[in-house]
Amino acid sequence: MNARPSCSCPVCELEYALLSELNHGGHKANFELLIAESSTLSAFPTANDLLTELRHPPNADDGATASDEVLGELIRLSRNPHRETARQLVLLILMPAIHRTSSQIAYGFPSLSRDDIAQHILTSVLDIISSQTMAAQSSHVAFAVTRAMRRTAFRWAIREADRALTSNLDETSCEELSTSPSTTFEPGVLLGEFLSRCLSAGLLTPSEHELLMLFKIQGVSSEVLAAQQQISDVAFRHRMQRVIERLRQAARGVRMSDRPANTAVA
Repeated sequence: MNARPSCSCPVCELEYALLSELNHGGHKANFELLIAESSTLSAFPTANDLLTELRHPPNADDGATASDEVLGELIRLSRNPHRETARQLVLLILMPAIHRTSSQIAYGFPSLSRDDIAQHILTSVLDIISSQTMAAQSSHVAFAVTRAMRRTAFRWAIREADRALTSNLDETSCEELSTSPSTTFEPGVLLGEFLSRCLSAGLLTPSEHELLMLFKIQGVSSEVLAAQQQISDVAFRHRMQRVIERLRQAARGVRMSDRPANTAVA
């Protein structure tokens, strides 16, 4: 694991707390009991020695293999409910990857709080290392855990972001759509990702996507856009309302095949 700068985010605060606990007298005794039952871990006199080795592994392939073996052994021992120290060490070894994933999600999904992101990722990691899939993992343990963590975290972030967007859509009427370009959709990454997925899934046509961006993000009036489309202002508003309804269904997870054929916009 690579080193990283420290900060005051929830992940770093948890890391400081775990490190402090490991240096406490009672946890030192627990670590001694842990290494006494594992020849793989007996090479590390203290928890700090183990963390230094695994968070700054050598570049050679044999060093990487040895680190992977140690992590796999810690994960095996962490499944014992009486081996809290093993679980703490696993989390500390994975902290650089957890911190990186947490920061990426916080940047890409600004509607989600850092506390919620950290809580979800940490819970996911504990579930992953306790899973039968990980129990059967015999090599590339760190890679497998990190990949599963990232996949779970980003899927959760997308669901939460879509739920937030659904809430905004449910509170929006067609009349409100024409008043302010910032009342319904949060400009930036959240809207761009959601509309991109809708466009790729066929829930938005390219022309509808363009109209929605002009109408809501750039604030072009319905009168101007209706004139460009050579339809009345009322007809344009109705068309936008049908587009919004499809987005509501998409945000709730309705598949295209579930959508009645007569909802398509002409």
